[in-house]
Amino acid sequence: MSRNFPKEDSETYASAGRPGQDDDIAQYYPDGDYENMVGDDEKYEALLKKKQKNRRKRGRMTRSQRALIFGIFVVYAVVLCIAAWMIFYRPATPGFENDIPFDTNPVSQETTDSSGNPGSPDSSGEQGNGYTVQDGKYNILVVGHDRAASLADVIMLVNCDTENGDVTVMQLPRDTCVRNFVSNKINAAYSAYYNAALKEARESSKKQDPYLLAVDDLATLLEQSLCIQIHHTAVLNLDGLVNIVNALGGVDLYVPQRMYYNDPEQGLYIDLQEGYQTLDGKQAEEFVRFRSGYMQADLGRVNAQKIFLTALMQKVKGSFSLANTATLTKVAEEIFRNLHTDLKVSDILFYAKFLLKVDLADMNMTTIPGNAVYSSGGQSYYVINRAATLKVINEYYNIYETEITDSIFDRNSLFCLNDSKLTPYYYADAETVMDEMYNGQEVNDNSIEIP
Repeated sequence: MSRNFPKEDSETYASAGRPGQDDDIAQYYPDGDYENMVGDDEKYEALLKKKQKNRRKRGRMTRSQRALIFGIFVVYAVVLCIAAWMIFYRPATPGFENDIPFDTNPVSQETTDSSGNPGSPDSSGEQGNGYTVQDGKYNILVVGHDRAASLADVIMLVNCDTENGDVTVMQLPRDTCVRNFVSNKINAAYSAYYNAALKEARESSKKQDPYLLAVDDLATLLEQSLCIQIHHTAVLNLDGLVNIVNALGGVDLYVPQRMYYNDPEQGLYIDLQEGYQTLDGKQAEEFVRFRSGYMQADLGRVNAQKIFLTALMQKVKGSFSLANTATLTKVAEEIFRNLHTDLKVSDILFYAKFLLKVDLADMNMTTIPGNAVYSSGGQSYYVINRAATLKVINEYYNIYETEITDSIFDRNSLFCLNDSKLTPYYYADAETVMDEMYNGQEVNDNSIEIP
């Protein structure tokens, strides 16, 4: 039964819980014909239900809308996981006694200064006793080889102290005296390892990288003698250096002197003028390989390499940003194309993030302490100073809470030939060696004077 209300009583109708005011009625009658509905209760109720149903329908999400929201949630969760991983990820480190790569049994000091041969092991020592790993210290062996891959032009031990935020680079000159190889030099050691690895790779049914095999053998040699742990190894060829520098748009540095050298047999042609300039990839290669014009030859070259490393670090820090995607892409492509390493992608990201945060003032560079001398046969060598080198190892490269002692350091005298002219330099007091540690900021401001 319908009830009829006159139009003049519409306000009374509204006060009874029905729409009576224009603003309220308009939401149910968008066409403005609500006056025709007044007095017809059934039509009013039907239209009201229809409008309410339409509102509920509009409030529901479609399947595609729900899928979109779910997808956004998943992406957001993934981004959070990646961010958390980048914050908390750390490369694996040794944590057990049997991971110590060197012999911790002391060697009794019965050696005469002229012989250079180790004494007998002291049975009072206990293998692995007390060698607890410190957090956040990582050692990386970096080798740069020539295009024939037979000689190492660059050998560096890099320590990343992620707890204190600093980096230490120690260079081993290519003429560093190392026994039991053809020329008794460290670059010959790498060459021997590479040639053996190349033969092994050819004969093996498994796919093996001779570069990694060679640098791993070299790492083992250094670990056992210097009493350090090397966590990662990396080998970079000269083409990689050239291409990386070009991808960065060159490196700005001061060339300390006129550099000219021509060797057709090696395909090496160097021609650089003195002064501040931007070196492209080829010129950068010339700069780091030049040695003939320095009074101390190879020592001059390793100091020039310190200048280059500082300039390269400065360029990288200024070039790498999320906005500079083109440079990031080019450099990453060249690194992965020319770098042979046991580093995983996650490790590379970890170290890259760490290095970009390191200030030049927290970057230290040194040459392994020693002297350039001639043997009795007239052969030139770089002979390390045992005492001074042990001091540097303990201060920068020892990842254990226990100090490396002289009784276990270089226990087989690998770095000393039994030569009357070389042995005294190996056993000399640490104070007799100029053990200069260069700071990256100072090198960037004042360069290095190379005689």
